[in-house]
Amino acid sequence: MKIRLARFFGIVIGVIGILAILAGCSRGFSSGNTPNPPSSTRPGTTTPAPASTGPSSKSNIAYRPKAFNPIVSGSTVSLSLAEVAQAGNGNFLVNNMSFMAYQLDGKFYVRADVCVPCGSRTFTLQNGTLICGSCGTVFNGTTGAGMRGVSACMSYAKKAAPYTTDSSNIIMTVNDLTTAYQNTINRRG
Repeated sequence: MKIRLARFFGIVIGVIGILAILAGCSRGFSSGNTPNPPSSTRPGTTTPAPASTGPSSKSNIAYRPKAFNPIVSGSTVSLSLAEVAQAGNGNFLVNNMSFMAYQLDGKFYVRADVCVPCGSRTFTLQNGTLICGSCGTVFNGTTGAGMRGVSACMSYAKKAAPYTTDSSNIIMTVNDLTTAYQNTINRRG
């Protein structure tokens, strides 16, 4: 009888402990058991916490490109900041020219997305590099310069397009995108 009673109380205490842990987790407690209120209620803040910094140049995770749907309005092209941040890496077309947009170490990048000699329009972001989906040539994710791989492909650095941001979008011009694309396929700049 004593063993059954002890086992019963052990089970009850275990269940209560699990419920307490689950209740703490559902209230947003961190591993240090200190409350973690929503960012809008943290002292001194009135806006939500900043978005994640995205993929890291030290991360071995491969971010294969997702298809983005830009909004083109006249000479302006915009992409959702949240969509790029969530995917980490993606590509999009403007006037039949291929571009990539990605986040690396907290910064956004927009570049021409074409490997001229092999014809690829797909690059995976990994370890701070852009890896061609066709030939495997590796380009620097920060500068767009060829690093290793097929020598003919390495000479076509992926040129960046300038952009601005507002509260929810990456904003580019068709002219700037066209210049980045032309400079990539012509090996200029």
